[in-house]
Amino acid sequence: MKLRSLELKDAELMLEWMKDEEINQYFRFQSEIVTLDSIKKFIASSVLCEKNKHYAIVDDNDVYLGTISLKNIDMNNLTAEYAIALRKIAIGKEIARDATIDILNKAFQYFKLNKVYLNVIADNKRAIKFYEKMGFIFEGEFIEHLLIKGIYHNLKWYAIRNEKMQNVTTQNSPLAKFIRFKQMGDNRGHLVVLEGEKNIPFEIARVFYIYGSDTDVVRGQHANRKSEFVLINVSGTSRVKVDNGYTTEIFELNEPHTGIYIPKMIWKDMYDFSSDSVLLVLSNEKYQPEEYIKDYEEYLLIMRQST
Repeated sequence: MKLRSLELKDAELMLEWMKDEEINQYFRFQSEIVTLDSIKKFIASSVLCEKNKHYAIVDDNDVYLGTISLKNIDMNNLTAEYAIALRKIAIGKEIARDATIDILNKAFQYFKLNKVYLNVIADNKRAIKFYEKMGFIFEGEFIEHLLIKGIYHNLKWYAIRNEKMQNVTTQNSPLAKFIRFKQMGDNRGHLVVLEGEKNIPFEIARVFYIYGSDTDVVRGQHANRKSEFVLINVSGTSRVKVDNGYTTEIFELNEPHTGIYIPKMIWKDMYDFSSDSVLLVLSNEKYQPEEYIKDYEEYLLIMRQST
């Protein structure tokens, strides 16, 4: 899954979800008047619009799956409105989750916004459950605010702020995978077992840990050509920034039974260590200096050439 600009070739598949009564029942546009021509005009005009940024959600074969947007971008108040719509075949496959993470990172890191908000019809329970899972916080409700097909509906407002984005990327990310390990034990204490190719997604070849780093110290600052990693803060807390040359995301590691899996060729920085932090690192490769990329500009060049 990735985001790109809308293209005219997406129009027919956009029309598909717009005409799907099960999907459009909670939308406020008049689906009966939407045509293929009107969608093509919308796509053409959206490319030049600075106030509204609409992105196509596409699969690995560049097939359109839905649209996700930042609307009413306000650079004075640093706010924007979030919206998403998926084709039926894309629902229930975590595509909405990954696309939402990407758009929120664009909002907070590229546009430098402070707040992203949304509104949703109060009856749309499925959407509300998803928004709350993604970290949006309920802010209020407008009573009988929308008249749709002769029926009044309440409108709920949700928002997520820049500092709260940590809570989203801690558990969801297209760049790294969040892992929650099974806790065992009894009244004597807890036990977590780590096994290669079972709850660790590779055969473990190397184990090391980082401790005693000050809060302002940054560790890592490299990518690896072959090494994959699992990072676990077995004591204290730290943050990990992952970067693929296009998107940057931040994880907060703060539980000894959770960690993140980082694939090869992902740039990583570990920082903001608590005084009691012990960061355990597992790798599928033994240490080989030549597979480390420590120059970020070199890394960007390699990633640009590979796409």
